[in-house]
Amino acid sequence: MGAVPFPRLRAVSLDRTRAALLAVLGAGAVLRVVAMVAWSPAFMGWPDAKSYLDVAHGELFSNVLRPAGYPLFVRLVDGVWPSVSALVLVNHALGLATAALLYATVRRAGAPAAAALVPAAVVALNGDTVFLEHSPLSEPLFMLLTALAAYAALRALEDDGPAWPVVVGVTLGYATTVRVVGLALLPVFAVWLLRQRLRTAAIATAAALALLGAYYAAEYASIGKVGLSRHGDWHLYARVAGFADCTRFRPPADTRVVCERAPRSQRGTVDEYLFRPQHSPAYRAFGDPFQSSEAHVAALGAFARAAIVHQPLDYLGEVGGDLLRYVAPEHLRRFGGGPSYADLIGEPILANPLYESQGLASTAAYYGEDAFYADAGTLHGLHRYEAATRIQGPLMAALALLSLVAPFVLRGPARAAAVLLALTGWALLVAPVATLEFSARTAVPGFGPLAAAAALGGWGLASRRWSR
Repeated sequence: MGAVPFPRLRAVSLDRTRAALLAVLGAGAVLRVVAMVAWSPAFMGWPDAKSYLDVAHGELFSNVLRPAGYPLFVRLVDGVWPSVSALVLVNHALGLATAALLYATVRRAGAPAAAALVPAAVVALNGDTVFLEHSPLSEPLFMLLTALAAYAALRALEDDGPAWPVVVGVTLGYATTVRVVGLALLPVFAVWLLRQRLRTAAIATAAALALLGAYYAAEYASIGKVGLSRHGDWHLYARVAGFADCTRFRPPADTRVVCERAPRSQRGTVDEYLFRPQHSPAYRAFGDPFQSSEAHVAALGAFARAAIVHQPLDYLGEVGGDLLRYVAPEHLRRFGGGPSYADLIGEPILANPLYESQGLASTAAYYGEDAFYADAGTLHGLHRYEAATRIQGPLMAALALLSLVAPFVLRGPARAAAVLLALTGWALLVAPVATLEFSARTAVPGFGPLAAAAALGGWGLASRRWSR
């Protein structure tokens, strides 16, 4: 008779776990409905939103700064339902699916439901995530792919078959064609899988290379060139232009024209070096990043790498200062001036009348949706909610510290999962800053894996204290 209550208690616990997850996802769904009521059909203030739509309805590989994975996804959605509203709905669904996957990943690592709800809530209930999903931007798809790769990696350790390793490789390969920062995850997953099982790592690597090979083949057949970001060296130039001192290294051929003597305090921001000719000697000499020649792009890349090699402390100072903005995003803007969380919903980006009108022109041309609807009161409330749920300050510091602690307080599969999730989160946070600048937009994809690692770390600490 003593064995009878145990199955019942387990069933009750399972029901409560499902109810808690459904509550988080349900609240996230309500939040996304509120966004659709506040502004319809989509936020078009970020200029990349128009660019993605233009590429999706034109030459797929035409953008020299970004890969074509997300425009291809837009084409697929258009094939089912050609509408900006449909694209926004799909983005919102991707966000909720990402939350569920991170929950399942933490549970797969052996953690209790309470810990697994942390990353689910960070993704499902974060206001900045909702704002990004409500626009034709690549982050929601990229977040889902990285979360699926992490979940599949844990499943690959439990299953000797090739299916899960193939899922890892395909999702990571496609994620890299959606956002170039996915390149930073390829070695992370490859080394992690290699430490677990050679065969699994080989299958996943082969799958990723096969997908990227197919991408390059299609790109070459279309335009006769290959590259995920063919003019991406412009980004690295803008990263170093604020501190590059040509008296400390020999500028590569044709790049002496971009040397500056002004002190750091009088130089421009990363964005200004990219797109403002009055601040950017490279723009004045070589044209804008989209139109400059391949030779000039290569020269700027060589200039940037030379500056990093000969001024490593200056480079680390710039990158380190920008990384601190994850905790205090409104401060230390002098290191790059990249958009903060307030900029995502404010006049600099979202409410910029020029970008809005340009986005309106594209949605009208491609979908016949030539008007936006806004509910000022609901939108104001959404703004206040976003400000209250930003991942910054003490919350960001706690997530960062717990993610770093996690591998040291856990053992076995849980420790392996914590290592993978922590490396994934930190790679997604550090790589954009090291190669371009801090940006609230590029920060969002790293929060989910970071929170998952932090949840494992918190569980490990609590378990140790309880055992004592």
